[in-house]
Amino acid sequence: MQKQQQWDTTWLLFARMMADRHSKCASKSVACVIVKDEKPISIGINGTPSQHVNCNEIYLKQAGVLYKASIDEVKDTESVLHNGRMFYRCTNQEEHHEWSKLNEIHAEINALGKLAADSTSARHATAYVTHSPCHACSLALIASKIDRVVYSTGYEYGDGLTLMRQSGIEVIHRPLTEEYFLERIFDKDL
Repeated sequence: MQKQQQWDTTWLLFARMMADRHSKCASKSVACVIVKDEKPISIGINGTPSQHVNCNEIYLKQAGVLYKASIDEVKDTESVLHNGRMFYRCTNQEEHHEWSKLNEIHAEINALGKLAADSTSARHATAYVTHSPCHACSLALIASKIDRVVYSTGYEYGDGLTLMRQSGIEVIHRPLTEEYFLERIFDKDL
């Protein structure tokens, strides 16, 4: 059991690193790493399809506040200069979520899509996800015959956990705390 917990933490750390380095979403950086027989077989990052405008080209989130790039100058609105571009505070803080539902592909769907494109099965694999899967991603994971889902952070729209458990998928919440990272920097056993 201890060995499995170490591998779970390792793959979650890898997923978090992939999300932090490669996600183009301004609100949440999410990654899904699918592992089978102790080997990663697919990696998915949340974002728009190739050749589409990325979320972080339109939106910026700082200190929990959502901003939007605008061609037109918006007067009497809080603004932030970021990488040479002006972003203006959104009056509707849920605006990004609505945009994301229409334009972005979730990390789990991207990872499963890559497997499907290569005719590779996810049967009996484990999905390591930085955030708990939403309802639609949970359905896709169930359909793929995944055995386990391990996630580190709860997602406010992640309502698929019960659904996956009812379908026989082992669901594990393994938080990655900042203290864990600080301890591990000096740990020679890593």
